[in-house]
Amino acid sequence: MVLEEEKYDISEKDRDMSEMDLVEDEENVDMTEGKDSSISKRGNWLVQTSKILDVGIARGCGSLARIVSRWPYRTIMISLLICICCSIGWISVQDEENVEKLYTPQDTRAFSDRSWVEDRFDNADAVSYVLLNRENSETNLLDKAALLEAMDMYELIIDIDAESGSRGYDLRDCAPIFWQETDPNPIARCQKKGILAFWDWNRTKLEADTNIIATVNSYIKTDCCDPDSRFVSLPSVAAKYEYTDDTITHVGALYFAFYLKSSLNQKSRDDPHARRLESRFDKKLRRGRWQYFKNPKPLTRWGFGKNSSSAFDFDRAFINAAIIAIILYAFFALYDGRRPDRSRGVLGLGAVLCVILSTAAAFGLCIGFGLSFSPSTGIAIFLVLGIGLDDSFVIISTVDDVLDEDWYDISLSPLENDALRVIDAKESIEDVAARRIIHTLRLAGPSITVTSITDAAAFFAGSFGRIPDISNFNKFAGTTVLVDFLAQLTFFVALFTLDQRARLGRKVKAIESKRNESTNCCCCLSEKYFSSSKCRSNDNKSMREPVIADEDASSGEKKKDSIHEPPFEVTFWSQIYPRYLFSVPGKIFVLGTLAVIIALAAVGCAQAEINIDNDWTIVDFGPYRYVYNGRRYQDDHFSTGSTTWVGLYTKRADYYAHRDDMRNLIDSYANQHFVETNSLETNWFDAHQAWLDDKNHTVSSSEEYIESLQLYLASDGLTYSEKVLIDDDGIYATEIDSQWEYKDPKGSTLKRRMRKSRAKVRRNSGGLGTIIVYNDAFVWYESFQVIARTTIFALLVASIVVFIVLILLIGDLVASIMVSSLVALVCASTLGAAYWYNDAINYITSFMIIIAVGLSADAPAHMMKAFLDQRHPTRHERAVKAIATLAPAVFRGGVSTMLGIAITGACITYVFQSFFRYLMTILVLALWNGLAVMPVLCTLIGPMPTHRLHL
Repeated sequence: MVLEEEKYDISEKDRDMSEMDLVEDEENVDMTEGKDSSISKRGNWLVQTSKILDVGIARGCGSLARIVSRWPYRTIMISLLICICCSIGWISVQDEENVEKLYTPQDTRAFSDRSWVEDRFDNADAVSYVLLNRENSETNLLDKAALLEAMDMYELIIDIDAESGSRGYDLRDCAPIFWQETDPNPIARCQKKGILAFWDWNRTKLEADTNIIATVNSYIKTDCCDPDSRFVSLPSVAAKYEYTDDTITHVGALYFAFYLKSSLNQKSRDDPHARRLESRFDKKLRRGRWQYFKNPKPLTRWGFGKNSSSAFDFDRAFINAAIIAIILYAFFALYDGRRPDRSRGVLGLGAVLCVILSTAAAFGLCIGFGLSFSPSTGIAIFLVLGIGLDDSFVIISTVDDVLDEDWYDISLSPLENDALRVIDAKESIEDVAARRIIHTLRLAGPSITVTSITDAAAFFAGSFGRIPDISNFNKFAGTTVLVDFLAQLTFFVALFTLDQRARLGRKVKAIESKRNESTNCCCCLSEKYFSSSKCRSNDNKSMREPVIADEDASSGEKKKDSIHEPPFEVTFWSQIYPRYLFSVPGKIFVLGTLAVIIALAAVGCAQAEINIDNDWTIVDFGPYRYVYNGRRYQDDHFSTGSTTWVGLYTKRADYYAHRDDMRNLIDSYANQHFVETNSLETNWFDAHQAWLDDKNHTVSSSEEYIESLQLYLASDGLTYSEKVLIDDDGIYATEIDSQWEYKDPKGSTLKRRMRKSRAKVRRNSGGLGTIIVYNDAFVWYESFQVIARTTIFALLVASIVVFIVLILLIGDLVASIMVSSLVALVCASTLGAAYWYNDAINYITSFMIIIAVGLSADAPAHMMKAFLDQRHPTRHERAVKAIATLAPAVFRGGVSTMLGIAITGACITYVFQSFFRYLMTILVLALWNGLAVMPVLCTLIGPMPTHRLHL
C-alpha cells in the first residue's frame, strides 16, 4: 500500500526498517512467490564487491561532506582558486574551423597520399564559378548582344586584382592548361570554361561571327582552355535549351568557371590570397548591372565560407538563449513563491554556477593539454548542464528524506524538526546543518557516483574513434563530467550547506518568535506546532506528539490538522503517477510503446545509409544566401554529368629497366571504364618515347634514359617539367593526369572507383613499387569507409565500459543487463532516426550515436539504483518508492537539458539542427526509459534488492 505522503508521513514500519543493521550475509528472508519474493541471502562475489564499493562510496562522500559542511567558505574559495588555475589553459585556445581537420580521419591512406603529393607537386586549383540566368523567359542568351554582355562580364573578371595589382584572374594567377603543348599564345593556356570558348575568348571573333547558332552547335571546335575537354560542348556550358529540328536555338542559362593557382597553407588548408581575389569576384558580379542576366550567381570558396560563418553567428544567439533558458529553469524548478521556507531558487542558480565553473575548468585543462576547440565542442555545455543539474537535483531531493530517528516528529517537516533540535537541544545551527548534509551525501553519493562514472566512462570510451572532432568532443565531455562530479561534492555541497544554515536560521527565528508571542504558557508554540487550547509538558517527548486540531463549536467542523499539506509535485510522483503507470492499461501502454520504438529502430537501422552531403555547411539564409541558391541552381541545371581530375603518381624507380611495367600500368589504368582514355594520351612517358622515336635516338642504359629525359624536359617537353622530378639518384616522383567520369554528387560512386583503381594499379605495378591514385576528394570519400567502423568500434567500447561500470557499482547482473538493454535501444533508435529524419549516417549522426551511450544511461541507472535500495517486500512497492524518491530529480534534470536543446530547434545550420533532432530523440527516450519503462519492467522482472549497510 502506497503511503499518502512518503516524505512526511513515515509509517512506524518504515522507521523500524531504517534502524535495522542489514548485513545480507546474515539475513535470509524468504517470502512466497505470491507476495513477490525478492529478498534472499546472496553472498556471491559480485554482490560483495558491489557492497564494498557502495559502502566505500557512501562513506567517502560522507567524509568529504563532513569537511565541506564544517568549512563551506574555505571550500568555496579553494574551489574557485582551482577553477581559475585550470582555466588558464584557455589562453592557448585554438579555435579549429577547418571542416576537413574536424570530420575526416587523419590517419587514412588518402591523408598520407596527399602529404606525399603536396610535398612534391603543385596544390589543387581553386575554381571560381558564375552562373548566369536569363532576365525573363523571352530572353535568349544565344543572341549576340547577350553574348557580348557575357564578354563584358569576362573582361570585368580579368580586371579583378588584389595585393595592389600583383595578383589577379589573368596570367598572374591562372592555372595553366596542358592540352596544347606548344601553343604560341600563352593567354590560351589559362584554364577557364564557358561558352565564350567558341570564339577563343576573343571579342573581335565574337563580333565578326555572322551565324551564332551554327557556331555553338558545332562539336568540332577545339577548346584552348577547358581542363575537362579538348572540344567545346554547348551542353556543358549552357542549360535551359530549346530545339528547332535537332538544333539548339535558345538557351536560358550559362555556366563559367575560372581556375586559380592555389598555394595552400599546410596548417589552415587555405590560400588567403586566392580568398581575397574570390571576395572581389563575388562582390563585382553581384553589384553589376546587367541587361540580359538576372542576379548572377557567383560560387567561390570565399562565398561558401561566408555563408557558413554567418549562419553559425546567427545560431549563436539561440545557443546563448538556450543557456539562459536552462538557468531560468534551474531557478524556477526549485522556487516556491507560496512557501518561501521551501523555496530553493537561488540554490538552483548555484547549481548552474557549479556546472559553468566545472566546464570552464575542464575545458581549460583539455585545451592546456593540446586539444583543439571547435564549434561542436561547445555543445558539451548542454550535456554537462543536464548531467550536473541532475546530480544537484538528486542531492536536493534527498535532503528531505534524511531522518534522525532520535529526534523526529511526523507532524513537522524536516526543517521544522531541525529547528526544534536547535532550540530545545541547544545545538548550533552549523552542527545540525552539517549533520543533515553528511547524511544526505551518504544517501545520494552512490547514485550520482554511478551515473557520473558511467557517463564519463562512456565519453572517454567514445574518444577512441578516428574522427578528430568526435574524439575531442568525448574527451572534453568526459573530463567535464568528472570535474563537475568533484565540484558537486565540494563547491555545490558548500553552497548547499550555506543554504541549509540560512533556511534553518530563518525557521529558528520564526519558531522562537511564535513562542515569545504565546500568552498561555512559556513552552507553547503557535497552533501550527502545538495546540492552542492547552499547555504541554516540558518533556521533549510530549512536545513532539502530533496534535489534532480543536473542533470549531460554531461550525461543527474541525480545524485543519497541524500536519502540513505536501506540495503537489510530491503527491503527483508518490501517488498519482504510480497509480496510473502501474495500472494494467498503463503497463500495456508502456510495453506497447516500447515495442513500437523497437520496431521503428529496427526499420530505421536497416534502411539508413552512409552518405555525406558536401553542401551541409551552407544555408538559405542571410546576406550570403545567394551561395545556397547558386548551388541549388548548379545542381538543377549543370549536374547531368561531370568529370574530375585524378592523378596517377609513381615513386622512385628505374624507369628504363621497368619501362614495360610502366607501359602496362598506364594501359591497365586507362582500361577502366570510368577513365577518359583520351585524357591519358598526353603523359610524360608516352611523349618522351615519341620524342625519342622522332629523333631516332636509342637508349641503352638507365643513365642514358635519364639524360634523354632531362634533355626532353628542357626543350620540347617543357610542359611536363613539373610532372617529372629528377635528382642525382634518378627519377624520384612522376605525375600523370587523368579524368574520371562520375554522376554522383555525394561521392559514393567515386568512393567505389577509388578502391577499384587502387587495387588495379597495385596488381599492375610490377617493379615500380607503390603507386598512388589521388584526388583531393579522396580524403573525404575514404572517410566513408571509416565512419561505420569507427562508430561501431567506439559504440562497442563505450557499451562494454558502461556495462562493466554498472555491474560493479550496482552489483546485480540482471539490473545491469536491464539498464544496458535500454541504453542499446536508445543508441539503435538514434541510428534509425537518421532514416526517419530523411538524413544519412555521417560525421554528425555517428557522433550522436556514440554520445547516446552516456546520455541514455543516467535516468535508467538512477531508477534502478533507487529500486535496488528500497526495503519493501514487493517489487510494486519498491518501484513506487523509487519513483517517489528520485523521479522528481530525474525529471527536472532531463527537462532542463531538453529545454535548452529545444531552443536550438530554431537554428538554421545543419550541425545544430542535427544536434536538436538527435539530442532531443536521445533525451526524450532516456527520460521515457527512466520514468516509465524501467519502473514497469522492475515491477515485472525486477531484481532482488541490495540493502545498504547501516552507516
